[in-house]
Amino acid sequence: MLRRRATLIPLVGGVVIAGVAVLSRTGGSDPASPPPMSIAGPPLAQSAKLEAPTPAKPAELDFEKRSLVGDHYEAPLADGRIATLTLDPALQDAAEKLLADARAPRGAIVAMAPDGRILALAGRRTAEPKGGKNGTLDWHLATDVWAPAASVFKLVTASALVAGGLDPDEKVAYHGGLRSVVESNLKDDRRDNNEASLTFGVAHSNNAIVGKLAYQHLEPNALESTAHDLGLGGPTPASLALAGTIAELALPHDKSLDFARAAAGFEGSRLSVLGGALLASTFADDGEQPVPRIIASIGGVAEPALPRHRVLAAKVAEAVAKMMVATCDFGSAARSFRHHAVEVAGKTGTLATTQPFYMEHSWFVGFAPADQPQIIVSVLLGNPENWHLRGHEAAKRMIDLAVHRSTDHAAARSPAPAGNAVR
Repeated sequence: MLRRRATLIPLVGGVVIAGVAVLSRTGGSDPASPPPMSIAGPPLAQSAKLEAPTPAKPAELDFEKRSLVGDHYEAPLADGRIATLTLDPALQDAAEKLLADARAPRGAIVAMAPDGRILALAGRRTAEPKGGKNGTLDWHLATDVWAPAASVFKLVTASALVAGGLDPDEKVAYHGGLRSVVESNLKDDRRDNNEASLTFGVAHSNNAIVGKLAYQHLEPNALESTAHDLGLGGPTPASLALAGTIAELALPHDKSLDFARAAAGFEGSRLSVLGGALLASTFADDGEQPVPRIIASIGGVAEPALPRHRVLAAKVAEAVAKMMVATCDFGSAARSFRHHAVEVAGKTGTLATTQPFYMEHSWFVGFAPADQPQIIVSVLLGNPENWHLRGHEAAKRMIDLAVHRSTDHAAARSPAPAGNAVR
């Protein structure tokens, strides 16, 4: 896949859009894709790495008091000033309606432009543990950590493995791995009657493949280092002016079955929906990560865009991006994206928990178009046993809207052919 730098296409309201994907359904792990794993690998080349900018913290945004003014949203800051937001009204409305359609007890969607502008940020909860039509919008579900990273963490593991020198297309013998990682998966075993690559393992979310490769080729400190390099840890950036947490990590520090399980995403990592968007954005732009922001201007004065910063070597990011394309072409998200209008890159993740009540967490993070990204999407639905919508389905609808609006806008800007004057 020929990768090019992400580009922005202006849309109505002065924003950009593109698509993402979601996940599948099972009782305890990803149906078509088993839970993600933890990873390790040598640190990135420091010569290619840039420190993230540390802007001064703006006054906190009162997001609950946002209002639609013409073709844009405005919201007050804690110091009384009024901020114009980067939200795209059509995408924000679509995200809120999708969460209502899902009827999940917990759910959130974030859409982001490649340069870090937040185009949609929505969350919804219900009082009933099994969800329902009556719900309350709660944006904190988009910025707070409330679910395991599940198989989305496989993107971190894959990054560490490739950075450590593993060929993503090299075959490894394995058995099982659809819904678990067990001791017999970690070493060569007489039951290893299949062969596949890391790319296949990520695309199909096979836990045995990812767990075995992590156990045999990664050190725990390398996995944790890669996760931190990718921004998984700590609070939301000050530039966002919204409180929250990107991710929480509690990865094993010794080589063990627990380490392999963490590498596959069963334990040790929790991710916010905003964190999922930030992670996906890294692979949309060849290893450079944007600084997320939701304030376009304050009092009519534009807020300066902060530069991207490199968190991953370009070759590593490109290799993982190809795995995300494979996920949508023939892997766990193929049912939704194989015949899509544009090529989508994404990662699914499914993992069930029982506290505070049963929820099957359905993840999808990704970007579209895959070769020239215009939008990054992150979707998480905490569904009950009987669900109405899955993550990848919600993501597909967001992508469809973004791509169609982008196409319509481009057509509107094209001059009419000579000789076809309108009378």
